[in-house]
Amino acid sequence: MNTLRSTVEVALARMALAAIPRLSRPSVLALSRVLGRAAYACAIHLRRVGRANLNLVYRDTLSGAEKKAILRRSFEMFAMILLDSFWFMRDMRRRVDTWVRFDESLRPFLQEKAQICLTAHMGNWEVLGQWAAARGFPLTAVANPLANPAVDQLFNDIRGQIGMRPVPRNGAVRELLRTLRNGGKMALLLDQNTKPSEGGLFVNFFGLPVPVSAAAASLGLRTDAEIIFGFCLPQPDGSYLAYSAGRIQPSARPGETAAEATTRITQEVTEVVEREVRAHPGTWLWTYKRWKYVAPGRRREEYPFYSKRLSETELRAARAEAAA
Repeated sequence: MNTLRSTVEVALARMALAAIPRLSRPSVLALSRVLGRAAYACAIHLRRVGRANLNLVYRDTLSGAEKKAILRRSFEMFAMILLDSFWFMRDMRRRVDTWVRFDESLRPFLQEKAQICLTAHMGNWEVLGQWAAARGFPLTAVANPLANPAVDQLFNDIRGQIGMRPVPRNGAVRELLRTLRNGGKMALLLDQNTKPSEGGLFVNFFGLPVPVSAAAASLGLRTDAEIIFGFCLPQPDGSYLAYSAGRIQPSARPGETAAEATTRITQEVTEVVEREVRAHPGTWLWTYKRWKYVAPGRRREEYPFYSKRLSETELRAARAEAAA
């Protein structure tokens, strides 16, 4: 990365950390709407990705105006996430107690036992982690590093100060296993593209196979840790509602191999995410290229314009997974 650009990005991040937490809650909400609408107006390529994803999911069941409203809300939601990533850093525990409402469905999370906590790019996943840390249950979370190492380190230092423990995606399995075997809790964002060579399996998501990390299923089967789904959705008054969308106890069925159980459970957890996205479409990150890779044996035309076929190396890995 260009040294000047890196320096400027670090300076901007520090300025945001200094300024945004001083804003009132109404100011943060108003600014998120302004920034979200500005991004929607300017980000032509992201709008195109979002429309392609909405067309794939809803086809003709929603009008163009309805899809546009969902996509605009998604832009505003992401702006709110970015601002709140800074805003909640100041007096974090008090602000979390004030602005994040606990739903009784999350009570099973407040237990001293190993759990695999799954969420998605829906609502505010960062605040959900802060809520967990504020309740005395810090999460070991898999996080892709930011392009700027200095900014990445800045955010990781802050997360560490509030009890969260981010680990890089590469080589994360050992740390996650250690966490679960010590009775701790780990977190995964499930709706990311995880290629077969990185431990992904193709399972159905809104009718088309996408590569999904098999880590939740495989770690659950290896450690007997419970899988629990958590989400944190914005409310009209500017607060958030943290809730659970259910739990799964991973186990193989009679006559089922470990590979078959892993695939089945990965499909089951993906269906939970699909159900939540359908219920709260405006809070999901529609601009993410979720259908980026065409599954082996499927036609390229079934996928959005941005999709591409797997490389030969990835195809071999996918075939190996299918044959396991």
